[in-house]
Amino acid sequence: MHRKINAQENNIQKKRTFLLLVVYVLLCILCVLLTLVFTSCKTREAGIAKNESQKEVSESTSEEALREEEPVQKVEITIWDSCEAKERLALVESNDNFMKENPSIKIETRHFRSQEELEDQFEAASLAGSGPELVLMSMDSMIRLASSNVLKEITSEVDYNRIIDGLVEISRYNGRNYIIPFRSSDFLVFFYNKDLVEEAPTNFEGVIEHCKKVNDFKKQIYGWLLNEAEPDWIIPFIGGYSDWIVDYDSYSLALDNKATEKTLEFLNYIYSEEKILPYEVGYEEMNQLFKNGSVSMIINGTWAIEEYKNGGLNFGISKIPIAWQGSKNPTPLISGTGFMINVNCYGNELEAIKAYIDYMLSEEIQISWTWNTQSFPVLKDIDSNSTFSNDELIYEAFQQAKICRGKPYDKLMRVIRDAFRTNIENVIRGNITPSEAVVKIQEDAIKLRSEGLDVEELKK
Repeated sequence: MHRKINAQENNIQKKRTFLLLVVYVLLCILCVLLTLVFTSCKTREAGIAKNESQKEVSESTSEEALREEEPVQKVEITIWDSCEAKERLALVESNDNFMKENPSIKIETRHFRSQEELEDQFEAASLAGSGPELVLMSMDSMIRLASSNVLKEITSEVDYNRIIDGLVEISRYNGRNYIIPFRSSDFLVFFYNKDLVEEAPTNFEGVIEHCKKVNDFKKQIYGWLLNEAEPDWIIPFIGGYSDWIVDYDSYSLALDNKATEKTLEFLNYIYSEEKILPYEVGYEEMNQLFKNGSVSMIINGTWAIEEYKNGGLNFGISKIPIAWQGSKNPTPLISGTGFMINVNCYGNELEAIKAYIDYMLSEEIQISWTWNTQSFPVLKDIDSNSTFSNDELIYEAFQQAKICRGKPYDKLMRVIRDAFRTNIENVIRGNITPSEAVVKIQEDAIKLRSEGLDVEELKK
């Protein structure tokens, strides 16, 4: 009986073991199948993601290609100028180079034969709501155009702290800036013949001492000559005595000051008292005597640099020496050209103009114009550039430019010159004292300005 029961239990145990084995095998097969399905899904997802990514790259590349094929939207600005031949060529070259670097900006130019014609046409066009976005003209023209309300006030287009002071002085009208100085020109410097003077004297005491050593009036040999008949040669000495001829904010006349009196005393001393210089030697004679080596030193304009170079003269340039019995270097008048913006200019055109102004005021352009024209830079610190400072004549001339004073607008300047001219002659001839002449110069200038007196009446 016991054996029968044991046999039955063994059979039951074997069946259980077999069933467990079957279940285990089925579970393993199921795990394998699940793993294969999961792996397949992951592979499919990765493939889909890869395809999507490739599609996105392809679409992005296509969009870029389309953008490259689309034409660049250009901003067009027009510039009117009245530049002379050399400046005109430099302007064309600068504009071409700017457009290469800024393909989204197109520049059109129109050249006028005279500044007067340009002024007239620009004023009329701007008042009518049109005209060029930008004009490049002499700084003398700013007063007229600003008073006609056709110019945009200059605010963020330029940092005037970078510009030489004399040009900043004449960039304003009624306390606002209306012109961006671009080139400086037409200022006086001190020339000396290096074969006769090793170095320029630092003050006029040294100039006078040299004159006393070498002067021989009979042989027309002089240590120094001054173009005393032209007030532009005399006015700088007023700055050398620490005063000036006008107030730039109001353009009121300020001729009756101690500095003007001291200047006239200096002229009286060298021409009448000590007779160090001959009187009434005109510009052409003075210039020729310097070129042929009969005069050691003269004051002349920067326009003469090329003339003296071409003549083979061994010469140097310096600032005009410190004024006689003074403490400062004389301050010649300076002017130049600048950019003015049409009052009707806004938006994209104005932004393009700002980029263009930045380019034209870069050191590269300022220096290249110096080599290719007879004008000078306007940036105060450009003389620290080694390319610029390596040219001794240009470098020394620029040292004078940095202390020049701005030349008042032309109509006022004519009044000042006329008032000085006759009274200087009377001082040198002993017809009037320097202190009397100072009062007379101011009175005459005011009368001339108010048109209550003409030049011929001044001579009576």
